[in-house]
Amino acid sequence: IPTVTRFQESTEMSETSIPMTLPLDTEGFLRRECPHCERQFKWQPAEDADDGAESIQSQQVVAYYCPYCYQPAPLNAWWTKEQLEHAQQLMMSEVLAPQLRRFGRQGRQTSHSNSFVKIDVSVPDFPIPEPLVEPSDMIRVDFPCHPEEPLKVIEDWTAEVGCLVCGIRYPLDLVRELPHSSEEEAE
Repeated sequence: IPTVTRFQESTEMSETSIPMTLPLDTEGFLRRECPHCERQFKWQPAEDADDGAESIQSQQVVAYYCPYCYQPAPLNAWWTKEQLEHAQQLMMSEVLAPQLRRFGRQGRQTSHSNSFVKIDVSVPDFPIPEPLVEPSDMIRVDFPCHPEEPLKVIEDWTAEVGCLVCGIRYPLDLVRELPHSSEEEAE
């Protein structure tokens, strides 16, 4: 089930919100990228828990920690390059192109009413970008310190893995979800 995130472009004059859909993998994980080491991982956005469990979104968290390089960064710094490019293309097709067309119409009206000024505006094509697609890749890790905040890390990672919320490091073998463990429990 995709999640909808609002990407906001702010200027001194106005603010525009554009709905942007970010895909989740089959287990509900969202791709993120560390702004320091630029490695990608996935985290599972918390749904509104009916069981009273406190999620990361309801805590007073001001930074997340990279599971690979362990460096903290602000909450809004974890976009992947692909997500930022998608947001930029969406902004260009949904905000910039209509503004340029409006400017062109106003310029033509000014040109018709004033023979000394001629304004010609050609607007490039800014197509709506194709939706992002999220593969079901990476290995799930669950942290004892924050079990409600699992992550997925790249398959070939062998070093310690840091908790997204508090940065505590764990050996990968300790926090890695064993393959088929849910099938074994069902037997």
